[in-house]
Amino acid sequence: MTACFVLAACGSSDGDGESSDGLSSGEQAIADALTAELISDPEFFPFVDDATCISETSVGELGLDKLIELGFTETSVDIAAAEAPEELQDSFTNAVLDCIGTSGLADYIIEASAEDDDGAPLRMEDAQCLVDSLSREQWFEFVKTSFEEGDDEAFGAEFFTLILKECPQILANSLMDDTGLDREQAECVAESLSENLIDLFASSGLEDDLPPDALGDLIEAFVGCGVDLSQLE
Repeated sequence: MTACFVLAACGSSDGDGESSDGLSSGEQAIADALTAELISDPEFFPFVDDATCISETSVGELGLDKLIELGFTETSVDIAAAEAPEELQDSFTNAVLDCIGTSGLADYIIEASAEDDDGAPLRMEDAQCLVDSLSREQWFEFVKTSFEEGDDEAFGAEFFTLILKECPQILANSLMDDTGLDREQAECVAESLSENLIDLFASSGLEDDLPPDALGDLIEAFVGCGVDLSQLE
């Protein structure tokens, strides 16, 4: 996922050089322009209702002097998010976490999984596990990396592996939905999978062809948990 910060002067103040939100007129101009940019592409930015908070929080954290130092002016700046200075990326990421919160991000992951054709969507109980189990630092990395150019698929698999390790119930629920196992069997299999198998599951799903050694480990886990392999066909 990539984005552009297109910042143009378009704001107003309360007449004394400072907006009602505590931003200077120059900062408010940039914040207003960033808000407009975020809500202009809802497909890219799923948190439209939080756009104003995110824009004003990130701009307020940096301040006009720092924005100018980083290369922004009150006229216009057009820069790919992946090419934005580290300090700006960090400020924007912190603003997302402050305005949306981890519960909002977890809900977003649940909603995104419902739009994925590769398997059953995650459950709301899984979202709560994500909120309870992942630290702010882990969410920070997830948000920041999502705005960087590169191999999004590889990062997504890495983050999903983290999710499965922190919330093994998600894997158990997925096994129940995809294979028809009962909860006891699914939880047993989820706990029996090696880290290698979890990585493979996160990157491609267990329904894809697996290397012979991984397939052997998977079958061993199923059999060890009392699963009749014929019920998987």
